[in-house]
Amino acid sequence: MNLTLKIALIIISLIYIFLILKAIRRKKINVTYSIFWIITGIALIICTIVPNLIEYISKKLGFETPSNMLFVITIFIAFYLIFNLTVILSRENRKNTLLVQEVSLLKKQVKHLEEKIDGAK
Repeated sequence: MNLTLKIALIIISLIYIFLILKAIRRKKINVTYSIFWIITGIALIICTIVPNLIEYISKKLGFETPSNMLFVITIFIAFYLIFNLTVILSRENRKNTLLVQEVSLLKKQVKHLEEKIDGAK
């Protein structure tokens, strides 16, 4: 990998991390959810600086080629993110159900109180 490509990849990775930090600062993304994306950016910088790192790790783990290891890691990360988003979605769905139930109870109480007031007139 030539020096120009390394510098370009490092600059792109730093811009990536900067955009994540900017989204955190503007409260567009929660800090706990952004940790994964920041770690990904740092990993991209490390892999750019040490290009043989992926080959070394893939050989130590017994993968035939480094691309196979990257595909496996990417698939597992995608499964983890999908699972994590499903958990969050389920939690929010439960919250919405409880909120609808509470609003319905409050509407019923308001209607009952309005009927009481109308009956007292």
